[in-house]
Amino acid sequence: MKKHNYSGRIDSNRPERFHQIVEPYTNEANSDVIIGFMSDEGVRRNKGRIGAKEAPEKIREKLSSLSYTSPIFDAGSVEGTEDLETSQQILGKAVSKLLSHDNFPVILGGGHETAYGHYLGVRDVYKDKRIAVLNIDAHFDLRNEEKSSGTMFYEMLSEDDKIDYFVIGIQPFSNTKSLYENAEKFNVKYWTLDELRNDSYLSAIKTALEDYDYVFMTLCMDSIQQSYAPGTSAPAPNGFTAEEIIKTVKYFASLENLSSFDISEVSPPLDIDDRTSSLAALIVITLLNERNSN
Repeated sequence: MKKHNYSGRIDSNRPERFHQIVEPYTNEANSDVIIGFMSDEGVRRNKGRIGAKEAPEKIREKLSSLSYTSPIFDAGSVEGTEDLETSQQILGKAVSKLLSHDNFPVILGGGHETAYGHYLGVRDVYKDKRIAVLNIDAHFDLRNEEKSSGTMFYEMLSEDDKIDYFVIGIQPFSNTKSLYENAEKFNVKYWTLDELRNDSYLSAIKTALEDYDYVFMTLCMDSIQQSYAPGTSAPAPNGFTAEEIIKTVKYFASLENLSSFDISEVSPPLDIDDRTSSLAALIVITLLNERNSN
């Protein structure tokens, strides 16, 4: 595991910023824990624009000076290789270890292949439980082909009959007929971005998720409008605004059965003025604050 150092602005001796609060993870329990997945092999296989492996370090940089006072730990990052399958298994074991100590993992990807390693950890700990995955994304990622950043949910649903897939923010013109057919095959619950802009849908989705033993949440940054998140493999001309994505993440962060969260597809080499990594850091801090306020 690669370890990371934090630094940032200091206003006084009083610890009020993230970098003054975060501590290296040393087997603590009942805590929030940051862990990274430095991989974009899945993006490369999916013929996307690489660079997401640099995101875990960059998002931490942007987190450092944000105002934060709740206890938080950092477990370092899995350094992915071209052997994507093994990299995902390593991430899964790391997430499993954190969950088994009743921690709340916050995973900084990496390409969206991060979500499959995330899933492996959740399922390893909650073996016989009824689980839902909530994906905030413009894409279904239900491809039935070589493992990549576009196949994770097909893999999960093919091998696990105790998991249901909820995806919100779907862009109709970004998903082929075949992907819609796969969504129907697996009884995927999905809502388009336009539907999500009707607040009544959010309430119905949350109510449905509350019926599961556990929910794990994954956010693909390419679901956000390109003007707010230009640094992704597949930037979206139409997508969530910064205000909408913050509101949505905050809303679902209050789920009592939420086990863990990952954020993926930040690509620092493709970014402009660090907009995407800065927004990702704000999303993470919003999620943590909401959880700790309940």
